[in-house]
Amino acid sequence: MSTLLGTLVAVRRVLLAVALSALVAVATAAARPPAARSYLDHALGLMRSEAVVTPTEGWPSLMRNAHRMAAKARTDAQTYGAIIYATGALYQAGDVHARFTNPFMAKLAAQAAKSTGTTSTPPSIAPLEGGKVRLLTLPAIGSAPNTPNARRYETAALTAISAAEAAHAPCGWIIDLRQNTGGDMYPMLLGIGPILGEGNVIGFRSRTGFDGYVSYNDGVLSVGKEKFAAPRVVPDLTPAPPVALLTGGSTLSSGEAVLVAFHGRAGVRSFGAPTGGAPTSPRTYRLSDGATVSFSVADDVDRTGAAYIGPITPDQPVASVPQSDTISAAEQWLLATPSCTAG
Repeated sequence: MSTLLGTLVAVRRVLLAVALSALVAVATAAARPPAARSYLDHALGLMRSEAVVTPTEGWPSLMRNAHRMAAKARTDAQTYGAIIYATGALYQAGDVHARFTNPFMAKLAAQAAKSTGTTSTPPSIAPLEGGKVRLLTLPAIGSAPNTPNARRYETAALTAISAAEAAHAPCGWIIDLRQNTGGDMYPMLLGIGPILGEGNVIGFRSRTGFDGYVSYNDGVLSVGKEKFAAPRVVPDLTPAPPVALLTGGSTLSSGEAVLVAFHGRAGVRSFGAPTGGAPTSPRTYRLSDGATVSFSVADDVDRTGAAYIGPITPDQPVASVPQSDTISAAEQWLLATPSCTAG
């Protein structure tokens, strides 16, 4: 009897221990945030620590609202709505680069970027009446430096510039950025390098301060220790010719970066309408499931150290309709510059 009693007591102790262990496990699981919460916190944390744009409602309110939206989320995908809400708040506050992309679409975008990138038409040059001024149309391009598409874009611009100089050296240049919606500024700057002028051309200012300049010299853009060389050698025009820049509401992002790169250089004037208001450097962060979140991490800074936020107003506003009025205003200014009146 005593043996049976001892066995029952031992069994009871084992069962009690198992029950206590189960209770501890449940309590620990309840105290630990689910993986979905960690996923959301990571995405929100990136935005709060790196974004140069602050949501209108403020970060504390945005964080609370996002967590409330995802309170019942148990999977990463169930937090997407809260992340879209956060990027939408940044967009509404002025960051046109802010967006969330699900894993499937992010994968397709990455594949496209590695293959050809995006560009509608190559840069082109046309002489204006009288032949003393050239009009260079610089379209958007979404290809990274050194990709085949970027090289074709740069070569088209440089070849056209070289041909124009050989035929009849223009006394001034008009660069049309009105339809340049952005993409990657490096092919754009390399393509117009001979006209751009040497030295520091554009810098960036992040949340932590000034990040440094991109410089140009003899067909090479330098970013810290990294260098991007033009696909063909076209000597820089010396002295740097006067340049008129045409802008409008569709001039965005890298299109605005080209504009900023000329600001502070002598002999430059802009014409048209205010730009679209995205003179910032965006960054895309990959999340654990392959989704991405993108937003602006730095403001553009010109050669003088001035930073740009929001739409950039041209030096000489011109009504956008008809478009030829903007070109005419730019040409008249160029023809009155010493470069065009001499001789």
